[in-house]
Amino acid sequence: MKKAMGLIDETILLKIIENTADDNEIQLFERWAGASEMHAEVFEQLKKTYQLTFIDTLNKQKNWEAVVRKVKDGKEMPDYIILPGKPTSIFSLPLTTLLRVAAMLVLVLGVSFLAKIVVFDSEQLIISGIDLNPHEAYLLADGSKVYLNGNSEIAFSRNFGKNEREISLKGEAFFEVSPNEKIPFSISTFKTITQVLGTSFNVYSDSSGKVKVSVVSGVVGFYSGNVENGVKLMAGEQAAYNPVLAQIEKEQNNDPNFLAWKTGILYFNETPITEALCLLQKQYSRVLVFESELIGIPTLTTTIDNQTLEAVLEELNLLLNTKNVTRNDTILFKPNN
Repeated sequence: MKKAMGLIDETILLKIIENTADDNEIQLFERWAGASEMHAEVFEQLKKTYQLTFIDTLNKQKNWEAVVRKVKDGKEMPDYIILPGKPTSIFSLPLTTLLRVAAMLVLVLGVSFLAKIVVFDSEQLIISGIDLNPHEAYLLADGSKVYLNGNSEIAFSRNFGKNEREISLKGEAFFEVSPNEKIPFSISTFKTITQVLGTSFNVYSDSSGKVKVSVVSGVVGFYSGNVENGVKLMAGEQAAYNPVLAQIEKEQNNDPNFLAWKTGILYFNETPITEALCLLQKQYSRVLVFESELIGIPTLTTTIDNQTLEAVLEELNLLLNTKNVTRNDTILFKPNN
């Protein structure tokens, strides 16, 4: 156990669990986790121990060291949430009753599901896209739905929906907001605020601070700093915040695939092959490359509808008269001679 832990910086594992790792750290983790079944097992034990331990944000480093120590010592974790001295659960139940309910839920539904219900932080609940699939909505207290992409996450008060509807977002999410004219629904992302009363829209952000809002239905306000420094978006419109210029620019949304991460559907209509490959790489998290002789293939016209990677490769080979070979994490397309 100790030998396996020694092959990677333990702080990287913490960042992976908290969804704060950068691209290089994610790659290091993936190489480490994929090197052996023992590594993957160690990480799952760390994650479970972390999730089932009350984390004091003021002493996060000490808490993490305690988590690592428990795993290295081979200590088994109980199937219940360890709450702080003064219970801060979202349930108005006696502590002993809550612990019995928590233990039952862990056994029946698993740790990740329970993490969506029990508040580890006394003030805030954080939901990660890792615990959801893109087709699964997280239901907020006001009836609104949130779909989270990949390593994205949302954070909100445990009093959400009572006197306020404020959410912070990291990454990308699609929102279906329940109407409530008395309590506006607002999303803070980097230096921007997206505000609505009831509508559906997508919010995308990346590590550079760029934020893009694309509206599917209703009306959305998108601004930075103050309401005057913003735009009003209708269905079919989108706007992007440029962190370098600190400006918001409004534009038509002509991208048929902006929701492909959620729907699993990709539309290609005489799409340049390099652009099509980029979209497929993002959708399937694999590197797709053409040999130089195939650069002359101009466009791709087809629809990918929630197909497996194997089915997609088979269709591409048929359409482009190619064959593919896999080298490490790269899929290489070659002439079908």
